[in-house]
Amino acid sequence: MKLSRKCWQKIVLGIETSCDDTAVAILNSKREILAAERFTNRKIQQEIGGISPIVCAEQHRKHLPILIEKCIFDAGISKNELDAIAVTSTPGLVIALKEGIGKAIQLARDLNRPLIPVHHMRAHALSIYLSEYASTIKFPFSTFLISGGHALIAIAKSAEEFELYGKSLSGSPGECLDKVAREISIPSEYSGIHAGAAIEKLAENAETDGYLKYAAVLPSTSGADMQFSQLKSTYLNLARKRREDSDFSVENFCASLQHSVAAHISSKLHSFFEQNSSNQLVVGGGVAANQYIFNAIQKVAKFYNCETFQVPLRLCSDNAEMITLTGLMMLELGSSSIIPPDKIPDTIYAHARTEIGIDCRHKITPKPSKRLIISTINGHQPIRFSYNRK
Repeated sequence: MKLSRKCWQKIVLGIETSCDDTAVAILNSKREILAAERFTNRKIQQEIGGISPIVCAEQHRKHLPILIEKCIFDAGISKNELDAIAVTSTPGLVIALKEGIGKAIQLARDLNRPLIPVHHMRAHALSIYLSEYASTIKFPFSTFLISGGHALIAIAKSAEEFELYGKSLSGSPGECLDKVAREISIPSEYSGIHAGAAIEKLAENAETDGYLKYAAVLPSTSGADMQFSQLKSTYLNLARKRREDSDFSVENFCASLQHSVAAHISSKLHSFFEQNSSNQLVVGGGVAANQYIFNAIQKVAKFYNCETFQVPLRLCSDNAEMITLTGLMMLELGSSSIIPPDKIPDTIYAHARTEIGIDCRHKITPKPSKRLIISTINGHQPIRFSYNRK
């Protein structure tokens, strides 16, 4: 007699609708991806000049039922074989999150299954367990998440227990790169790729010292906290003043912008490591795809004898695989956040912003004992420090 798959493993369906990606995935307790689907309408974003929460919500409402049915079919299971429903509940666009939450509640109630609310940023860090490094990464590990909406440094002690040591007080690295990229005249051959990716490509063609040609004063923030709005404003103003100059070099400008973002990130990681020893650093988020920035992070971590692991690029953007995985890990832990079938409410709150974990930023000294020499994050030269005056 053939045993049902349900006899030997848990199967969870996860839903992600925190922003403009409508995503659904099904994983089993072996962390195998049985099915995964995602839909995003980039064309309409270009037409309206950005992300509209209302348009996102309408997209989720229309496509979620379709993607759920397709995933169940592709996984070769019936709905009754699902053991739980996981869904992003925070952080994100509230109106978009509500669509996913509503559908998850409906599905969990219909199937009489537990509902697992998932923190989006924790899921980004945990997505490393869907990579080739799954057996290598051990709790506790440090994580640096950098994207178009976030920048934070934390320690993951378990699937649910995180400590926050640094965050962006204003703006994000991804937004900074994207907004400045749109302000300068990007050559037409780069028009088909993401604005942030175009910055990296153009910077590769800069002069050897091009990254210093349009240097900016880095934001001054306490401890490991970051601030990207100031960098964005500095480079936007610089672009508006200089782009008509006869000697303006878009390649050198992009190299300088990229270097400044990498320098700010690296200096804050240095502040974190001065106070915390760690063997492993997981770097995730869309900006982690920028190799210059990732290399700078890697150099700082290496100085502190910490090995750096990069979340696979396919999992750096918003996806349901990471939400489903986090739900599975919470299920294995017997998390108190899981809502049993008989206690599922009519709705659960969707929060635009929720810290990844306990705020430990006060444990980082306002200024590190030694200052990172910013120019040394460039290229293959070893990083160096100078001592700050007391």
